[in-house]
Amino acid sequence: MRIFVIDTEYLTWNNINSIKNPLQRKKNEPPEIIQIFVKEIFTKFKNEKLIFIKPLHYKTYPHRISKLTSIKKLFLDTSGISFRLAYLDLYKLFPKNSLIISNGDESNIIEINIHLNKIKKKIKKLYFLDFNLLIKKHKLFEKYKKKIFITNNQIKNTLKIKNIISHDAQNDVNILIKCIKKISIKKKVIFKYRNFFKTYYL
Repeated sequence: MRIFVIDTEYLTWNNINSIKNPLQRKKNEPPEIIQIFVKEIFTKFKNEKLIFIKPLHYKTYPHRISKLTSIKKLFLDTSGISFRLAYLDLYKLFPKNSLIISNGDESNIIEINIHLNKIKKKIKKLYFLDFNLLIKKHKLFEKYKKKIFITNNQIKNTLKIKNIISHDAQNDVNILIKCIKKISIKKKVIFKYRNFFKTYYL
């Protein structure tokens, strides 16, 4: 089984902005993906994919996203591809029965965008695993044991990783991979969490 790490950036609006400017976002606006980065681990080959996606369904491009991710609307308008093309890229990238590790519910975000863009799935069986399960019991992360979710920023700060800015899909994947190496998570250890693998059809 081949193993990948994935992260996405997508359009979100915080409650403060919604309160100050209720016209900025309607409640039904979806979390449109604007960036995806995927990298295979436990391999000698450089197998990775960086995708920027031009969102089409938002009402107002949120200022907080430009500030948080440094991804500007103009850049996506000129350099981003459609999510339909991004879906095909992902489909080609993942072999059948691959395991995809993410620190967040990326499978759900991808599924929302598939439905949003009315894509008929080709149906390839994959598995997703929550990264938090791999690190929750490690002594380095004991202070977070009562938390439901350990963020990439918290992982980065705990491991004292410098010169990497979070809220960039490529950087966030690299933070997770550095964590895997730092606490020596081996492939055989990951398979011990097989009962937690979430089946997903792409």
